[in-house]
Amino acid sequence: MSEVARDKLLGQTAVGRNRVTPFMIATNYFPMLYLVLGGWLVITFGESIPRGLGLALVWIYLVPPVIGRIVLAIFGRPAGVVTPDARPYKIWWVLTQLQMPFNRIGLLEEILRFVPGLYGLWLRLWGSTVSLLVYWAPGVMLTDRYLLRVGKGAVLGARCLIGGHLVTRDPDGNYVLTVAEVTIGDRAIVGANSAIGPGCEIRPDEVVPAGRYFGPFSGWKDGKRTAANRHSPDGRDAGG
Repeated sequence: MSEVARDKLLGQTAVGRNRVTPFMIATNYFPMLYLVLGGWLVITFGESIPRGLGLALVWIYLVPPVIGRIVLAIFGRPAGVVTPDARPYKIWWVLTQLQMPFNRIGLLEEILRFVPGLYGLWLRLWGSTVSLLVYWAPGVMLTDRYLLRVGKGAVLGARCLIGGHLVTRDPDGNYVLTVAEVTIGDRAIVGANSAIGPGCEIRPDEVVPAGRYFGPFSGWKDGKRTAANRHSPDGRDAGG
């Protein structure tokens, strides 16, 4: 991501009141209710094992990303630095609840990764730009499946965390959400147990050593860590 693009993105700052809203509390029940409703549909309409299994797979894997794409089409992709009462925060919160079953039950995504290319297709359904020729090692964790750009031949090591968002507090104690797309270039290798935050970019053909942590809008280029943009919320690159 260029500095101009980062400056433009970080200029999309919306500050509201710092409080947990009824909207956030209500939508927090969505994942549980969604799974309960899915179970009821399978029991009620799954007249045979194949039909019930097919209905369950559609309900688990296809309906959430389709709903997510509808949300993105209507309200736009959340981006910038925002607080809970801001519209981008609410959009991000709804999309997070749609993804919660996969955040809680990692096995659901590991099953998709058994079939080469299938996981990439699924991420595309969410809205990410992902090559079908990416190696996902066991335990890779994504938190924002619509905020990812991964190039051809990239390798993500075991137990990597790729997060398109980060929630912190400002000096006044207000919750602050930073949300931005993560980019991993062609043939880049991200070492095991690394954590890559929102707005980060790993350049093509780079090799990130295991266990590195990247704060918002930092990255890796020419075998070295690139500093966080001077306008990032904490003004620095978290070391690691």
